[in-house]
Amino acid sequence: MQGKILDMNKTDAFIVFDNGTTIDLCISHIPPNSKVGDTVNINLSFSNEITNDKMNNFFI
Repeated sequence: MQGKILDMNKTDAFIVFDNGTTIDLCISHIPPNSKVGDTVNINLSFSNEITNDKMNNFFI
């Protein structure tokens, strides 16, 4: 998905997409040497979701 870099610092970049959505993304996920105002293609298929398929009973 293409977006434009609104702002960035040493660790994060704020990307706005055509639909108005804005995300805070680690700069390791954007192309090297990108700067504010650049249009970048961001792959949103990554997930930071933690899953656990095992149930633990902590009250036993």
